[in-house]
Amino acid sequence: MRRLFLCSVIIILPLIFTGCKKKETSDLKSIMTTQANGTMSATTISADKEKLSDAESSKTAASESKPASKAGITDSSQSFSKDKSKISYPRLAGIDSKSNINTLIEDNAKLSLNSFASDPDSNVDIKYTIKNQSRNRISIVYTGTVKDGGQSKKVFFTNNINLETGKSIGLSDYADPLTIANYILSDDVVLENATNAQAAGFEEYKKTLNVDILKALLDDADFPLIKENDINEGFPKVFSYESGGDIFIAIPMSHELGDYVLVKYSPSTK
Repeated sequence: MRRLFLCSVIIILPLIFTGCKKKETSDLKSIMTTQANGTMSATTISADKEKLSDAESSKTAASESKPASKAGITDSSQSFSKDKSKISYPRLAGIDSKSNINTLIEDNAKLSLNSFASDPDSNVDIKYTIKNQSRNRISIVYTGTVKDGGQSKKVFFTNNINLETGKSIGLSDYADPLTIANYILSDDVVLENATNAQAAGFEEYKKTLNVDILKALLDDADFPLIKENDINEGFPKVFSYESGGDIFIAIPMSHELGDYVLVKYSPSTK
């Protein structure tokens, strides 16, 4: 784990793709450094709104409980601070007392903050919201900002957890990366809450990708950092979550285009 802390920030920012993952057959190092610019195309922009939680407290304090993913499960807000930086994360109640889920959530949150706040002068503020899931899954969506050198960049990452096994799961555990890779590269792709400039830039950016590169990124999406039969380790470059039967995938973009876009995939309509 100590090795993981040494990885540079590689989440939802253009520079993350110079991070610590490598693929032998695909140039994963450079694909997210392309500056995306261009004109509008067939990309569709969804008008649905994602609501962010403002739950945050001191390191040991807990907020008022609220409904979570499964009947009988509630969550309270915890926080972890490092220098000028802080992350809020949930602690679940109503789960098996022998489960390691809360330890898993806390460890992943702390690992994330340590990766972003690599410098004592870094100012990182990250909050969470919980997305309700079926089939005993829960998705924790983290959003916030990293202020460094006078520039503020947006942060987006997730932690999907199987409530029965108590383990983190990735996109490949509940969806087919190849199918979604082809969808992202298609003219039918839908972006969630994207501006016209982001949609246009994303269309230009897609031209730098191919199915094999994108599938490799989706295979490695999300926690756990080290997957079975996977030689890669370090923070994933792409994160996903499920909400209302739809799958959302965060794709890094240039800072000028908002740092990331959310792709919305609706299995029921495909």
